[in-house]
Amino acid sequence: MIKENVTTQDLLKGLSDFLHLKDERTDNDHKKILEDNGLDNYSLTELHVIHCIGEESMRNLTTISEYMAMTRGAVSKICSRLQTKGAIEKIKLADNQKEIFFILTAEGERLFHAHEVLHQQSQAKWSALFEQYNQSEKQAIQRFFADVTNAFRHS
Repeated sequence: MIKENVTTQDLLKGLSDFLHLKDERTDNDHKKILEDNGLDNYSLTELHVIHCIGEESMRNLTTISEYMAMTRGAVSKICSRLQTKGAIEKIKLADNQKEIFFILTAEGERLFHAHEVLHQQSQAKWSALFEQYNQSEKQAIQRFFADVTNAFRHS
């Protein structure tokens, strides 16, 4: 049953419950898909770096850090771990020996596709949920997302 007058406390409680369940569910879904594919020794951040590289077939450290909104140092450490795990490799172009690019290995390709499945499943679940709302409710949800995103960007 939905209360007619919703307080700020009600919203904070709902947000807290949502974030906790989302993190718990995401971790479990992530682990299950990776386990099903025999790739359960990768973090979600490592998967996102693999996804970033896989989208463009090769990327350098700067473009990965911009895409991930992380420092070059943090991305460099992740890329080193991914190289050690055999998911990516460094290459230099013949006409530019100074700049280093990263490409996916066969293992990286497998991870990239497992990550795509994870995203498709997540989008299908969210789409089904959003379809339950009428247009004005969707507009309120969209405004909330925009406000939250803006608040995080400016905090």
